[in-house]
Amino acid sequence: MKKIYTLIAAALLATGAAAQNPTAYFMEGSTFRSQFNPAFAPLRGYVNIPAIGGVNINVGGNIAVDNILFSRDGKLVTLLDSSVSAADALSGLKQNNLLGMDFRMNVIGFGAFTKNHKNFWSFDLNVRVNEDANLPYSLFEFIKLGKEGQIRNFGTSTDSYLEAAFSYSFPLMDDRLYIGIRGKFLAGLARALVPYDRFDISLREDRWAVLTQGTLDLTAAGAKVETDPDSETFEIGDLDFKPTKPAGYGFALDLGATYDILPNLQASLAVTDLGFISWSKKNSVMGVSTQETEFTGATVPENASEPVPDFDLEMLKFNQVDGRSTTKMLRASVNAGLEYEVWRHKIGIGLLYTARVWEYKTMHNITGSVNFHPVRWFTVSGSYSVIDNRGGAVGLALNLCPNWINFFIGTDVLITKHTPQFVPVRQRIMNVTLGIGVLCSAGFVLVFQGASVLLAQVLAPVLSDAAIAELTCCGSVMIVAISLNMLGLTKIKTADLLPALLFVPLFTWLFSYLPL
Repeated sequence: MKKIYTLIAAALLATGAAAQNPTAYFMEGSTFRSQFNPAFAPLRGYVNIPAIGGVNINVGGNIAVDNILFSRDGKLVTLLDSSVSAADALSGLKQNNLLGMDFRMNVIGFGAFTKNHKNFWSFDLNVRVNEDANLPYSLFEFIKLGKEGQIRNFGTSTDSYLEAAFSYSFPLMDDRLYIGIRGKFLAGLARALVPYDRFDISLREDRWAVLTQGTLDLTAAGAKVETDPDSETFEIGDLDFKPTKPAGYGFALDLGATYDILPNLQASLAVTDLGFISWSKKNSVMGVSTQETEFTGATVPENASEPVPDFDLEMLKFNQVDGRSTTKMLRASVNAGLEYEVWRHKIGIGLLYTARVWEYKTMHNITGSVNFHPVRWFTVSGSYSVIDNRGGAVGLALNLCPNWINFFIGTDVLITKHTPQFVPVRQRIMNVTLGIGVLCSAGFVLVFQGASVLLAQVLAPVLSDAAIAELTCCGSVMIVAISLNMLGLTKIKTADLLPALLFVPLFTWLFSYLPL
Protein backbone atom coordinates (compact mmCIF):
# COMPACT_ATOMS: atom_id res chain seq x y z
CA MET A 1 0.00 0.00 0.00
CA LYS A 2 1.40 3.35 -1.06
CA LYS A 3 1.59 5.69 1.92
CA ILE A 4 2.08 9.41 1.90
CA TYR A 5 5.37 8.45 3.56
CA THR A 6 6.63 7.40 0.15
CA LEU A 7 6.10 10.81 -1.38
CA ILE A 8 7.74 12.66 1.47
CA ALA A 9 10.65 10.27 1.87
CA ALA A 10 11.39 10.47 -1.85
CA ALA A 11 11.45 14.26 -1.67
CA LEU A 12 13.72 14.16 1.37
CA LEU A 13 16.23 11.80 -0.19
CA ALA A 14 16.27 13.55 -3.59
CA THR A 15 17.20 17.00 -2.41
CA GLY A 16 19.71 19.52 -3.88
CA ALA A 17 21.90 22.47 -2.96
CA ALA A 18 21.52 26.06 -4.05
CA ALA A 19 24.57 25.85 -6.24
CA GLN A 20 26.69 23.34 -8.07
CA ASN A 21 30.02 22.33 -6.59
CA PRO A 22 31.36 25.78 -5.63
CA THR A 23 34.82 24.44 -4.83
CA ALA A 24 35.49 24.11 -8.57
CA TYR A 25 34.81 27.75 -9.34
CA PHE A 26 38.40 28.99 -8.91
CA MET A 27 40.18 25.86 -10.19
CA GLU A 28 42.24 27.02 -13.14
CA GLY A 29 42.47 24.37 -15.83
CA SER A 30 39.28 22.53 -14.89
CA THR A 31 36.91 21.92 -17.79
CA PHE A 32 33.98 21.90 -15.37
CA ARG A 33 34.36 25.46 -14.07
CA SER A 34 33.01 26.90 -17.32
CA GLN A 35 29.57 25.65 -16.24
CA PHE A 36 29.61 28.41 -13.62
CA ASN A 37 30.90 31.08 -15.97
CA PRO A 38 31.28 30.70 -19.76
CA ALA A 39 34.14 33.22 -19.71
CA PHE A 40 36.33 30.61 -17.98
CA ALA A 41 38.42 28.45 -20.31
CA PRO A 42 40.58 25.39 -19.53
CA LEU A 43 44.30 25.28 -20.25
CA ARG A 44 43.89 23.12 -23.35
CA GLY A 45 41.27 21.67 -25.62
CA TYR A 46 39.44 18.55 -24.46
CA VAL A 47 37.06 15.77 -25.42
CA ASN A 48 34.91 14.41 -22.59
CA ILE A 49 34.43 10.70 -22.21
CA PRO A 50 30.72 9.96 -22.82
CA ALA A 51 28.52 9.62 -19.71
CA ILE A 52 31.41 10.15 -17.26
CA GLY A 53 32.85 13.28 -18.84
CA GLY A 54 30.95 15.35 -16.34
CA VAL A 55 28.55 14.10 -13.65
CA ASN A 56 27.28 16.46 -10.97
CA ILE A 57 24.85 15.62 -8.15
CA ASN A 58 23.82 18.20 -5.56
CA VAL A 59 22.02 17.38 -2.33
CA GLY A 60 20.96 19.82 0.39
CA GLY A 61 18.39 22.23 1.77
CA ASN A 62 17.67 24.38 4.79
CA ILE A 63 17.74 21.42 7.18
CA ALA A 64 20.62 19.08 7.99
CA VAL A 65 20.84 15.45 6.91
CA ASP A 66 20.62 14.22 10.50
CA ASN A 67 17.21 15.89 10.71
CA ILE A 68 16.08 13.43 8.04
CA LEU A 69 18.07 10.21 8.53
CA PHE A 70 18.45 8.36 11.84
CA SER A 71 20.48 5.31 12.82
CA ARG A 72 18.38 2.61 14.49
CA ASP A 73 19.76 -0.87 15.28
CA GLY A 74 22.56 -0.46 12.76
CA LYS A 75 20.21 0.65 9.99
CA LEU A 76 19.42 4.02 8.51
CA VAL A 77 15.77 5.05 8.62
CA THR A 78 13.95 8.28 7.82
CA LEU A 79 12.31 10.51 10.40
CA LEU A 80 8.98 9.02 9.34
CA ASP A 81 9.90 5.54 10.61
CA SER A 82 8.00 4.36 13.70
CA SER A 83 11.30 3.66 15.52
CA VAL A 84 12.06 7.41 15.55
CA SER A 85 10.26 9.22 18.34
CA ALA A 86 8.17 12.27 17.56
CA ALA A 87 10.44 14.44 19.71
CA ASP A 88 13.52 13.38 17.72
CA ALA A 89 11.78 13.63 14.36
CA LEU A 90 10.35 17.11 14.83
CA SER A 91 13.12 18.81 16.82
CA GLY A 92 15.26 19.77 13.83
CA LEU A 93 12.53 20.76 11.37
CA LYS A 94 11.81 24.29 10.20
CA GLN A 95 8.47 25.95 9.63
CA ASN A 96 9.09 25.55 5.87
CA ASN A 97 11.52 22.77 4.93
CA LEU A 98 12.96 23.62 1.52
CA LEU A 99 14.40 20.70 -0.36
CA GLY A 100 15.57 20.14 -3.93
CA MET A 101 17.79 18.22 -6.33
CA ASP A 102 20.17 19.11 -9.15
CA PHE A 103 21.55 16.47 -11.52
CA ARG A 104 23.68 17.06 -14.58
CA MET A 105 25.34 14.45 -16.80
CA ASN A 106 27.48 15.32 -19.78
CA VAL A 107 26.70 12.97 -22.68
CA ILE A 108 29.09 14.58 -25.17
CA GLY A 109 31.52 17.41 -24.59
CA PHE A 110 34.47 18.90 -26.45
CA GLY A 111 36.20 22.23 -26.75
CA ALA A 112 39.27 23.84 -28.31
CA PHE A 113 41.14 27.12 -28.68
CA THR A 114 41.26 29.02 -31.93
CA LYS A 115 44.58 29.69 -33.70
CA ASN A 116 45.40 32.68 -31.50
CA HIS A 117 45.02 30.50 -28.38
CA LYS A 118 42.87 33.18 -26.79
CA ASN A 119 39.39 32.53 -28.06
CA PHE A 120 37.82 29.30 -26.82
CA TRP A 121 34.75 27.42 -28.03
CA SER A 122 33.01 24.31 -26.72
CA PHE A 123 29.98 22.12 -27.31
CA ASP A 124 28.15 20.09 -24.66
CA LEU A 125 25.18 17.78 -24.70
CA ASN A 126 23.82 17.36 -21.17
CA VAL A 127 20.97 15.65 -19.35
CA ARG A 128 19.55 17.94 -16.64
CA VAL A 129 17.12 17.18 -13.79
CA ASN A 130 15.92 19.77 -11.26
CA GLU A 131 13.59 19.13 -8.36
CA ASP A 132 12.57 21.08 -5.29
CA ALA A 133 9.85 20.86 -2.68
CA ASN A 134 8.45 22.66 0.32
CA LEU A 135 7.31 20.45 3.17
CA PRO A 136 5.81 22.45 6.06
CA TYR A 137 6.27 21.56 9.70
CA SER A 138 2.54 20.95 10.12
CA LEU A 139 2.68 18.08 7.61
CA PHE A 140 5.15 16.16 9.77
CA GLU A 141 3.10 16.93 12.87
CA PHE A 142 0.13 15.25 11.24
CA ILE A 143 2.10 12.16 10.24
CA LYS A 144 4.02 11.70 13.51
CA LEU A 145 1.49 12.89 16.07
CA GLY A 146 -1.86 12.66 14.35
CA LYS A 147 -2.33 16.34 15.13
CA GLU A 148 -5.17 18.27 13.59
CA GLY A 149 -4.36 21.39 11.68
CA GLN A 150 -4.17 23.30 8.44
CA ILE A 151 -1.29 22.48 6.13
CA ARG A 152 -0.42 25.26 3.70
CA ASN A 153 2.10 25.75 0.91
CA PHE A 154 2.78 22.05 0.47
CA GLY A 155 4.09 21.03 -2.92
CA THR A 156 6.84 19.73 -5.16
CA SER A 157 8.17 20.60 -8.62
CA THR A 158 10.45 18.72 -11.03
CA ASP A 159 11.82 19.27 -14.54
CA SER A 160 14.01 17.09 -16.75
CA TYR A 161 15.40 18.10 -20.12
CA LEU A 162 18.14 17.62 -22.68
CA GLU A 163 20.52 20.54 -23.17
CA ALA A 164 22.62 21.18 -26.29
CA ALA A 165 24.99 24.05 -25.51
CA PHE A 166 27.54 25.95 -27.61
CA SER A 167 29.82 28.46 -25.87
CA TYR A 168 32.38 30.99 -27.04
CA SER A 169 34.73 33.22 -25.03
CA PHE A 170 37.03 35.99 -26.26
CA PRO A 171 39.27 38.73 -24.82
CA LEU A 172 38.90 42.52 -24.90
CA MET A 173 40.86 45.48 -23.54
CA ASP A 174 44.29 43.92 -24.08
CA ASP A 175 43.14 40.61 -22.56
CA ARG A 176 42.11 42.21 -19.25
CA LEU A 177 38.45 41.53 -19.95
CA TYR A 178 37.09 38.15 -21.07
CA ILE A 179 33.52 37.73 -22.29
CA GLY A 180 31.78 34.37 -22.48
CA ILE A 181 28.44 33.47 -24.08
CA ARG A 182 26.75 30.09 -24.09
CA GLY A 183 23.59 29.48 -26.11
CA LYS A 184 21.54 26.43 -25.14
CA PHE A 185 18.83 24.64 -27.08
CA LEU A 186 16.56 22.72 -24.70
CA ALA A 187 14.41 19.66 -25.35
CA GLY A 188 12.00 19.01 -22.49
CA LEU A 189 11.62 15.39 -21.38
CA ALA A 190 9.12 15.67 -18.51
CA ARG A 191 7.86 18.10 -15.88
CA ALA A 192 5.49 17.93 -12.92
CA LEU A 193 4.07 20.46 -10.49
CA VAL A 194 1.98 19.33 -7.51
CA PRO A 195 1.02 22.26 -5.26
CA TYR A 196 -1.50 21.97 -2.40
CA ASP A 197 -2.96 25.30 -1.40
CA ARG A 198 -5.17 23.67 1.19
CA PHE A 199 -4.73 20.49 3.21
CA ASP A 200 -6.96 20.57 6.29
CA ILE A 201 -7.10 17.67 8.76
CA SER A 202 -9.69 17.23 11.49
CA LEU A 203 -10.51 14.40 13.90
CA ARG A 204 -14.19 13.57 14.24
CA GLU A 205 -15.86 11.13 16.60
CA ASP A 206 -14.59 7.94 15.03
CA ARG A 207 -12.76 8.97 11.89
CA TRP A 208 -10.36 11.39 10.29
CA ALA A 209 -11.40 13.94 7.70
CA VAL A 210 -9.08 15.49 5.14
CA LEU A 211 -10.15 18.44 3.00
CA THR A 212 -7.79 19.00 0.06
CA GLN A 213 -7.45 21.66 -2.58
CA GLY A 214 -4.57 21.06 -4.93
CA THR A 215 -3.47 20.58 -8.51
CA LEU A 216 -1.55 17.95 -10.44
CA ASP A 217 0.09 19.39 -13.55
CA LEU A 218 2.24 16.95 -15.58
CA THR A 219 3.73 17.13 -19.05
CA ALA A 220 5.59 14.28 -20.71
CA ALA A 221 5.63 12.59 -24.09
CA GLY A 222 2.94 9.95 -24.27
CA ALA A 223 1.38 11.05 -20.98
CA LYS A 224 -2.07 9.60 -20.37
CA VAL A 225 -4.36 8.72 -17.52
CA GLU A 226 -7.26 6.34 -17.07
CA THR A 227 -10.14 7.83 -15.10
CA ASP A 228 -12.75 5.97 -13.10
CA PRO A 229 -15.82 5.73 -15.38
CA ASP A 230 -18.19 6.22 -12.44
CA SER A 231 -16.56 9.15 -10.64
CA GLU A 232 -14.50 10.50 -13.57
CA THR A 233 -11.54 10.81 -11.19
CA PHE A 234 -8.06 9.37 -11.21
CA GLU A 235 -5.37 8.59 -8.67
CA ILE A 236 -1.63 9.20 -8.91
CA GLY A 237 -1.10 5.51 -9.62
CA ASP A 238 -3.26 5.80 -12.77
CA LEU A 239 -0.72 8.03 -14.51
CA ASP A 240 1.32 6.54 -17.30
CA PHE A 241 3.79 8.10 -19.72
CA LYS A 242 6.58 7.11 -22.06
CA PRO A 243 9.03 10.02 -22.60
CA THR A 244 10.39 8.75 -25.92
CA LYS A 245 10.52 12.20 -27.54
CA PRO A 246 10.62 15.83 -26.38
CA ALA A 247 7.46 17.20 -24.80
CA GLY A 248 8.60 20.79 -25.10
CA TYR A 249 11.33 23.04 -26.43
CA GLY A 250 13.14 26.07 -25.14
CA PHE A 251 16.22 28.23 -25.19
CA ALA A 252 18.59 29.57 -22.55
CA LEU A 253 21.70 31.72 -22.24
CA ASP A 254 24.71 31.75 -19.96
CA LEU A 255 26.48 35.11 -19.84
CA GLY A 256 29.78 35.66 -18.07
CA ALA A 257 32.78 37.93 -17.78
CA THR A 258 36.11 38.13 -15.98
CA TYR A 259 38.08 41.33 -15.42
CA ASP A 260 41.64 41.75 -14.14
CA ILE A 261 41.37 44.65 -11.69
CA LEU A 262 45.06 44.25 -10.86
CA PRO A 263 47.65 41.82 -12.23
CA ASN A 264 46.94 39.53 -9.27
CA LEU A 265 43.28 40.39 -8.60
CA GLN A 266 40.44 39.14 -10.81
CA ALA A 267 36.69 39.75 -10.54
CA SER A 268 34.12 37.55 -12.28
CA LEU A 269 30.38 37.67 -12.81
CA ALA A 270 27.97 35.31 -14.56
CA VAL A 271 24.27 34.64 -15.01
CA THR A 272 23.45 31.06 -16.00
CA ASP A 273 20.31 29.20 -17.08
CA LEU A 274 18.57 32.39 -18.15
CA GLY A 275 15.84 30.92 -20.30
CA PHE A 276 12.65 28.91 -20.58
CA ILE A 277 11.00 25.74 -21.85
CA SER A 278 7.60 25.82 -23.56
CA TRP A 279 5.75 22.58 -22.78
CA SER A 280 3.12 21.42 -25.28
CA LYS A 281 -0.56 21.02 -24.49
CA LYS A 282 -0.74 17.72 -26.39
CA ASN A 283 1.45 16.01 -23.80
CA SER A 284 -0.19 17.57 -20.74
CA VAL A 285 -2.28 15.87 -18.02
CA MET A 286 -3.98 18.01 -15.38
CA GLY A 287 -6.13 17.20 -12.40
CA VAL A 288 -7.75 19.19 -9.61
CA SER A 289 -8.25 17.79 -6.12
CA THR A 290 -11.02 19.53 -4.23
CA GLN A 291 -12.58 16.93 -1.99
CA GLU A 292 -13.23 15.80 1.53
CA THR A 293 -11.94 12.35 2.34
CA GLU A 294 -12.70 10.35 5.46
CA PHE A 295 -10.81 7.37 6.80
CA THR A 296 -10.63 5.41 10.03
CA GLY A 297 -7.21 3.78 9.89
CA ALA A 298 -4.70 4.51 12.65
CA THR A 299 -1.67 2.91 14.26
CA VAL A 300 -0.16 3.34 17.72
CA PRO A 301 3.66 3.39 17.54
CA GLU A 302 5.83 2.25 20.42
CA ASN A 303 6.20 4.73 23.28
CA ALA A 304 3.30 6.78 21.92
CA SER A 305 0.05 7.59 23.65
CA GLU A 306 -1.86 8.93 20.65
CA PRO A 307 -2.80 7.07 17.47
CA VAL A 308 -1.12 8.14 14.25
CA PRO A 309 -3.36 8.34 11.18
CA ASP A 310 -2.72 5.56 8.67
CA PHE A 311 -3.21 7.86 5.72
CA ASP A 312 -3.09 6.28 2.28
CA LEU A 313 -1.90 8.37 -0.65
CA GLU A 314 -4.34 6.51 -2.88
CA MET A 315 -7.16 8.32 -1.11
CA LEU A 316 -6.25 11.53 -2.93
CA LYS A 317 -8.25 11.65 -6.14
CA PHE A 318 -8.12 14.19 -8.94
CA ASN A 319 -10.80 15.37 -11.32
CA GLN A 320 -9.29 15.52 -14.78
CA VAL A 321 -9.39 18.87 -16.53
CA ASP A 322 -8.16 19.96 -19.94
CA GLY A 323 -4.41 20.10 -20.24
CA ARG A 324 -2.63 23.29 -21.16
CA SER A 325 0.57 24.51 -22.71
CA THR A 326 2.97 25.98 -20.20
CA THR A 327 6.08 28.11 -20.45
CA LYS A 328 8.33 27.75 -17.45
CA MET A 329 11.50 29.66 -16.65
CA LEU A 330 14.61 27.75 -15.69
CA ARG A 331 16.18 28.03 -12.26
CA ALA A 332 18.55 30.87 -13.04
CA SER A 333 21.74 31.40 -11.03
CA VAL A 334 24.01 34.37 -10.37
CA ASN A 335 27.70 33.77 -9.60
CA ALA A 336 29.96 36.61 -8.48
CA GLY A 337 33.58 35.86 -7.60
CA LEU A 338 36.74 37.61 -6.51
CA GLU A 339 40.11 35.84 -6.67
CA TYR A 340 43.45 37.10 -5.36
CA GLU A 341 46.75 35.55 -6.40
CA VAL A 342 48.85 35.30 -3.28
CA TRP A 343 52.08 33.88 -4.63
CA ARG A 344 53.40 33.55 -8.20
CA HIS A 345 50.31 32.05 -9.77
CA LYS A 346 50.60 29.03 -7.47
CA ILE A 347 48.50 29.96 -4.44
CA GLY A 348 45.29 31.94 -4.56
CA ILE A 349 42.27 32.70 -2.42
CA GLY A 350 38.75 33.21 -3.67
CA LEU A 351 35.38 34.41 -2.48
CA LEU A 352 32.21 33.35 -4.33
CA TYR A 353 28.61 34.50 -3.92
CA THR A 354 25.87 32.42 -5.55
CA ALA A 355 22.13 33.02 -5.73
CA ARG A 356 19.76 30.52 -7.27
CA VAL A 357 16.06 30.92 -7.89
CA TRP A 358 14.10 27.92 -6.67
CA GLU A 359 10.40 27.26 -7.13
CA TYR A 360 9.64 28.30 -3.56
CA LYS A 361 12.57 30.52 -2.56
CA THR A 362 15.82 32.06 -3.75
CA MET A 363 18.78 30.38 -2.04
CA HIS A 364 22.06 32.18 -1.31
CA ASN A 365 25.56 30.73 -0.95
CA ILE A 366 28.83 32.27 0.17
CA THR A 367 31.97 30.20 -0.42
CA GLY A 368 35.54 30.93 0.56
CA SER A 369 38.30 28.85 -1.04
CA VAL A 370 42.05 28.35 -1.06
CA ASN A 371 43.54 27.16 -4.36
CA PHE A 372 46.96 25.50 -4.77
CA HIS A 373 48.41 25.30 -8.29
CA PRO A 374 52.05 24.13 -7.94
CA VAL A 375 52.41 22.95 -11.55
CA ARG A 376 50.43 23.54 -14.72
CA TRP A 377 48.70 20.14 -14.70
CA PHE A 378 47.73 19.89 -11.02
CA THR A 379 45.29 21.96 -8.92
CA VAL A 380 43.75 21.30 -5.52
CA SER A 381 41.18 23.51 -3.80
CA GLY A 382 39.62 23.58 -0.36
CA SER A 383 36.50 25.56 0.52
CA TYR A 384 33.85 26.31 3.10
CA SER A 385 30.28 27.20 2.10
CA VAL A 386 27.52 28.88 4.08
CA ILE A 387 23.89 28.76 2.92
CA ASP A 388 21.45 31.47 3.95
CA ASN A 389 23.49 32.47 7.02
CA ARG A 390 23.47 28.89 8.32
CA GLY A 391 26.28 26.42 8.69
CA GLY A 392 27.53 24.73 5.56
CA ALA A 393 30.23 22.30 4.60
CA VAL A 394 33.93 21.98 4.01
CA GLY A 395 34.74 20.93 0.45
CA LEU A 396 37.71 19.60 -1.47
CA ALA A 397 38.32 19.40 -5.23
CA LEU A 398 41.16 17.92 -7.30
CA ASN A 399 41.97 18.51 -10.96
CA LEU A 400 44.65 16.53 -12.81
CA CYS A 401 45.54 17.56 -16.33
CA PRO A 402 48.74 15.78 -17.50
CA ASN A 403 49.77 15.23 -21.10
CA TRP A 404 46.59 13.66 -22.47
CA ILE A 405 43.88 13.25 -19.82
CA ASN A 406 41.84 15.59 -17.64
CA PHE A 407 40.41 14.21 -14.40
CA PHE A 408 38.30 16.20 -11.96
CA ILE A 409 36.60 15.21 -8.71
CA GLY A 410 35.08 17.43 -6.05
CA THR A 411 32.75 17.16 -3.08
CA ASP A 412 31.33 19.32 -0.31
CA VAL A 413 30.75 16.65 2.35
CA LEU A 414 34.14 16.49 4.04
CA ILE A 415 35.11 16.84 7.70
CA THR A 416 31.73 16.20 9.21
CA LYS A 417 30.01 13.69 11.42
CA HIS A 418 29.10 10.41 9.71
CA THR A 419 26.71 7.58 10.48
CA PRO A 420 28.00 3.99 10.59
CA GLN A 421 26.87 3.83 6.95
CA PHE A 422 29.20 6.78 6.13
CA VAL A 423 26.32 9.11 5.42
CA PRO A 424 27.35 12.66 6.39
CA VAL A 425 25.05 14.32 8.89
CA ARG A 426 24.76 17.86 10.20
CA GLN A 427 25.12 18.75 6.57
CA ARG A 428 22.89 21.18 4.69
CA ILE A 429 24.54 20.75 1.33
CA MET A 430 26.02 17.71 -0.33
CA ASN A 431 27.39 17.47 -3.83
CA VAL A 432 29.70 15.24 -5.80
CA THR A 433 31.20 16.12 -9.17
CA LEU A 434 33.20 13.78 -11.40
CA GLY A 435 34.64 14.43 -14.83
CA ILE A 436 37.06 12.55 -17.09
CA GLY A 437 38.14 13.82 -20.46
CA VAL A 438 40.99 13.47 -22.91
CA LEU A 439 42.85 16.43 -24.28
CA CYS A 440 42.73 17.30 -27.91
CA SER A 441 46.47 16.76 -28.04
CA ALA A 442 46.12 13.12 -26.97
CA GLY A 443 47.86 10.23 -28.63
CA PHE A 444 44.85 9.06 -30.58
CA VAL A 445 44.57 12.49 -32.13
CA LEU A 446 48.22 12.23 -33.18
CA VAL A 447 47.50 8.94 -34.93
CA PHE A 448 44.51 10.23 -36.83
CA GLN A 449 46.02 13.57 -37.65
CA GLY A 450 49.27 11.97 -38.72
CA ALA A 451 47.43 9.62 -41.02
CA SER A 452 45.44 12.54 -42.38
CA VAL A 453 48.63 14.48 -43.16
CA LEU A 454 50.16 11.54 -45.03
CA LEU A 455 46.95 10.97 -46.93
CA ALA A 456 46.75 14.66 -47.79
CA GLN A 457 50.14 14.44 -49.50
CA VAL A 458 48.73 11.81 -51.82
CA LEU A 459 45.44 13.61 -52.42
CA ALA A 460 46.90 17.11 -52.76
CA PRO A 461 45.98 17.46 -56.45
CA VAL A 462 42.35 16.66 -55.68
CA LEU A 463 42.03 18.44 -52.31
CA SER A 464 42.15 22.03 -53.52
CA ASP A 465 40.97 24.97 -51.44
CA ALA A 466 37.58 24.77 -53.12
CA ALA A 467 37.31 21.02 -52.41
CA ILE A 468 38.20 21.50 -48.76
CA ALA A 469 35.58 24.22 -48.44
CA GLU A 470 32.93 21.93 -49.95
CA LEU A 471 34.01 19.05 -47.66
CA THR A 472 33.70 21.31 -44.64
CA CYS A 473 30.21 22.31 -45.70
CA CYS A 474 29.20 18.69 -46.27
CA GLY A 475 30.60 17.58 -42.91
CA SER A 476 28.80 20.40 -41.12
CA VAL A 477 25.48 19.26 -42.59
CA MET A 478 26.13 15.73 -41.33
CA ILE A 479 27.01 16.97 -37.83
CA VAL A 480 23.74 18.93 -37.72
CA ALA A 481 21.88 15.79 -38.80
CA ILE A 482 23.52 13.72 -36.05
CA SER A 483 22.65 16.37 -33.46
CA LEU A 484 19.00 16.47 -34.55
CA ASN A 485 18.83 12.67 -34.33
CA MET A 486 20.27 12.68 -30.81
CA LEU A 487 17.67 15.23 -29.73
CA GLY A 488 14.94 12.97 -31.11
CA LEU A 489 13.73 15.58 -33.57
CA THR A 490 14.53 13.63 -36.75
CA LYS A 491 15.48 10.16 -37.94
CA ILE A 492 17.96 11.04 -40.65
CA LYS A 493 20.01 8.07 -41.87
CA THR A 494 23.32 9.85 -41.58
CA ALA A 495 25.36 6.85 -42.63
CA ASP A 496 23.74 7.01 -46.06
CA LEU A 497 25.34 10.43 -46.52
CA LEU A 498 28.91 9.23 -45.96
CA PRO A 499 29.61 8.54 -49.69
CA ALA A 500 29.20 12.26 -50.25
CA LEU A 501 32.58 12.77 -48.57
CA LEU A 502 34.17 10.77 -51.40
CA PHE A 503 32.27 12.32 -54.30
CA VAL A 504 32.48 15.98 -53.21
CA PRO A 505 36.27 16.39 -53.82
CA LEU A 506 36.03 14.33 -57.02
CA PHE A 507 33.22 16.44 -58.47
CA THR A 508 34.96 19.65 -57.40
CA TRP A 509 38.15 18.52 -59.16
CA LEU A 510 36.22 17.63 -62.35
CA PHE A 511 34.27 20.90 -62.34
CA SER A 512 37.56 22.84 -62.17
CA TYR A 513 38.21 21.74 -65.78
CA LEU A 514 34.85 22.89 -67.07
CA PRO A 515 34.79 26.19 -69.01
CA LEU A 516 32.60 28.01 -66.50
